[in-house]
Amino acid sequence: MIPAAPAMPPESRSPAKQTVGWPKRISLVILFFTCNLICYMDRINISVTAPVMMKEMGWDEAALGIILSSFFWGYTLLQIPGGWLADRYGGKRVLGTGVLWWSLFTIITPAAKTVGAMAAFRTLMGIGEGVNFPSIQSLTSRWIPAGERSRVMGFILSGISVGNILAFPLATWIMAAFGWRSVFYSFGVLGFVWFIFWRSLAANRPEEHATIHPQELDYIRNNRPEIAPVAAVPWRALFAKRQIWALVVNHFCVSWGFFMFLTWLPTYLIKAHGFSLKEMGFYSMLPYLAMVIGSNATGWIADYCIRRTGKITLIRKSFHTISLVSASVFLILLAQAQTKGLVIILVTLALGMLSMTGSTTGPNAMDIGPRYAGVIMGMQTTAGNIAGIIVPVVVGFVVSYYSRWDLIFYIASAVLIIGVIVWDLFATGRQVLE
Repeated sequence: MIPAAPAMPPESRSPAKQTVGWPKRISLVILFFTCNLICYMDRINISVTAPVMMKEMGWDEAALGIILSSFFWGYTLLQIPGGWLADRYGGKRVLGTGVLWWSLFTIITPAAKTVGAMAAFRTLMGIGEGVNFPSIQSLTSRWIPAGERSRVMGFILSGISVGNILAFPLATWIMAAFGWRSVFYSFGVLGFVWFIFWRSLAANRPEEHATIHPQELDYIRNNRPEIAPVAAVPWRALFAKRQIWALVVNHFCVSWGFFMFLTWLPTYLIKAHGFSLKEMGFYSMLPYLAMVIGSNATGWIADYCIRRTGKITLIRKSFHTISLVSASVFLILLAQAQTKGLVIILVTLALGMLSMTGSTTGPNAMDIGPRYAGVIMGMQTTAGNIAGIIVPVVVGFVVSYYSRWDLIFYIASAVLIIGVIVWDLFATGRQVLE
């Protein structure tokens, strides 16, 4: 899955073969992929069950917007601290604890009976998921050679889409057969199963893995920057770098488009275009299938282009511009779409193009500051989560008070264009922090 791809200067490339037997870093990458899969299954379940829950609880779109937004209140709190903890003490314990925490609160979610209680439970669940991406980024910067990072991050992030692909039909089936509460019970158990494998297969650094082959260890060391443990974070330097702010701003912009669909797509399809619950469960998979293909394909292509040209910044900017401009156009067209078929096609194209950012903003923290990749990822995901807090409320308000779904797509399109401008002016693929 991850063949050799030299990314360091010629004089520093390892002459050794990269693996003997099964590479331990592939096991770790698969665990990251499945962690993201479970993370988003647990996150999306409330969006799938929302139409039924709204009817049973008597909630309107504004109330649902508050509940959907509440997850991000807790999720945002642990982004930067989670990245610091992973960089300082190692991501294995931090990520494992986070998975157990959010899985527990997924299971007990149905105990909430009011909007306030549901919002509180979703906030607490978000705290657990808050360490997910920073921990994965911190571990990846220590385990993955530089020339493999675009496709590795593309694969890891595609776990998000696979989680959504599985969650929509599976949650719909479980809800129809056993009731909406069973969705939370069954999804929550998956995290505890994942933890069993994580505890035995993961390590903070390849140097700490008990059974890694010396040849693979040499290959990793010779094809990544030397990363010393983080004792103190240079916050002033981090906040002073415009390249980091370009990454942070763009994570906000991309997250605006992504979370808009993640939180509201089922309700939009049912209420705006008359999809049945069964149709919603099936057709909601297609956009995320496009994201799996797009994220992985562009990751491989990006690594190939970087290997051939050596121009990391050019590749990061080109792919990102194509991604956001194309998605923006499809959102404008979606605002005017009337038929079910055209709606699904345009949603699929928009999310498929957004998935290209897996090879741009995905590995960029490791490009610009590999030693502090967890903290930088925490900064960018904090910005993304601010979008996650705002978007559900904005959509709920617009739909409740103006009855306009088209307006939310125009707003998202504008946000993406702002992201393109900032990225092309200030982003870089070179290392700017020691």
